[in-house]
Order: sequence, then C-alpha cells, then structure tokens
Amino acid sequence: MIINKLINPQPKAIIFFIAFSVIFFLIPLHQNSFSLFFSSMYLPPIVIFLFSLIIIPIHAIGLNNLIYENNVIKKENIIIAFVFVLLNSFYQNSFNNLICSFLMLFVLNYLFETYQKEQPFYQIFNASIIIGIATYFNPKISLFLLLILYTSAIFNHFKWRVLTVSILGFITPFLLHLIICLTTGAKFYIPEIHFSTNTISLNELIPLKTHQIILTIALLITCLFSIYEFLSWLYKKSIKSRKSFFILIFYVIISLLIIILFDYKSWYLLITPSAIFIANYFTYSKHRKIANLIFVLLLISSCYYRFMIII
Repeated sequence: MIINKLINPQPKAIIFFIAFSVIFFLIPLHQNSFSLFFSSMYLPPIVIFLFSLIIIPIHAIGLNNLIYENNVIKKENIIIAFVFVLLNSFYQNSFNNLICSFLMLFVLNYLFETYQKEQPFYQIFNASIIIGIATYFNPKISLFLLLILYTSAIFNHFKWRVLTVSILGFITPFLLHLIICLTTGAKFYIPEIHFSTNTISLNELIPLKTHQIILTIALLITCLFSIYEFLSWLYKKSIKSRKSFFILIFYVIISLLIIILFDYKSWYLLITPSAIFIANYFTYSKHRKIANLIFVLLLISSCYYRFMIII
C-alpha cells in the first residue's frame, strides 16, 4: 500500500521523494532540447533549469510542513509533497508564476499563524509585504490582498487596523523601490494589471493527445473523490482545520479569477491548494484500496504525460 508508506514517513521515504522529484522533472529532456525547453527572454536556460529543479522539491516539502505544522491536516505525512510534484506534470517554463507560488507559501503560513491572535498585525504586515514583492513578478497577485481580509474575517479579527496594516505592508516594497530609484536615478515603475477576458478556442483543446486525455481523466477522478471526501468529513475536522480549508477555498477562487479574467498561464497558482485538497483525500479516506488505486493512476498518468512532452 503506497499511501500508508507516505503517512508517518521514514527517512528513506524522504530520500526517495527527493530522488523521484529530480527524475520526474528531468523526464521530458530525453526528447527535448535543453535550451528550448528552458528558454527565456531574460535569463539563460541553465538558470531557469537549476532554479526550477531546486525550488520545486523545496516548494513541495515546504507546503507539506506548513500544512502539518498548522494542523490543517493533522496526520504527519509526505503525501502533500508527492501530490504537488505530480501536479507539476504540466510545468515546463513558468518562472514568474513558480516564484509567486513559492512566495505565497509564506503568505499562507503567516495567515494561518493569525488564528486566535487578538492583534495579528505582525503576521498581516509580513503577508502583505510578500504579496507586494510577488506583484513585481505577476501583477495579478495583488488580488490576494483579498485573501488577507477574508482570513481576518474567518478568524474573527477583522478591524480597520488590519485593513490599514495590510495596505501599508503591500505598498512598502513600492516605497522602498521608489527610494532606491530616487537615490540611483533609475526609472520607477509600478506593475500594471491589464484586464482582458481570456478566450480559448476549441482548436486549442481538441483534439487532445492520448497522454493528455489520460492525465485529464486521472485528475478529474482524483478531484471528484477529493471533493467528496472534503464535503463528507468537513464537520468532523477541528475548528482551525475547517476554517483553514475555507481560506484555501477562497485561495482557489482568487486563482480562478486571475486565470479566467487576466491570464490563463497563471494556472500554476492552483497547484498549491489543489495539492492540499487531494492529499486530504489520500490521507483520510477509509477506502484505502480505492485511494491507493487512484494514487497509482495519478502517478502513472503523470509520469506518462511527462515522458510524452514534445516541444
């Protein structure tokens, strides 16, 4: 039973995870040019390659620890990290969104830390600063300021001072940037959000290739079981865990708004909350045989998808 070995994992499971993450990331290179696969207008391919290779496993483990330490999922496991890596099947070269997604881990951690704090101004300020920094990589990330306000309402500490602190934190990186520009004579600019509803033609979706169909079906099945598990057992979770999942749901909503209204290439933002909901199913499902079967399906279809990527 694969899933059982990922709950209360032994050190060898961590080593296996790291090795798997590296191999999984490198699979597409067997039939794709290195320079083409990691091409960028601003950075050399080797920089994109090394950064992605290192940051994805760190991102996965960081997310895993964040969820466990904040009691969102109380069972110690490494399932979240594995699921996060598998959801990176579609990843090729989304450098800016990879950075933003990683920075949002710190935002989530600060927001979860505000639970039962009467004056969570330190956490709110830091979360807002990080969103401000992430805005330089993807201006649409500024919409996640709504997540801070929503969290304050969910955790019952929403006050006008929280709103003020979040705004001050958000504009701090821009003020520092302005001071540096005034000192050095460099040009100051503020990232702009360009509103344009995305339209995707059917020609972009049909016909799907075999490996795309298989992975899509595997993801749909996994998501359906994950949603059912979440709704079935929500009332049994602790108050903090329940409220934390509500925050993650709002995280998904904001990500979908960014994808639909602004930039469908920002799909990477959905990986973090999706990995948590899917891991919640694999961790708590009482139907272990079915859960293991679905996990294996997701694992095989993801590896097959990576193997078949041709640019």
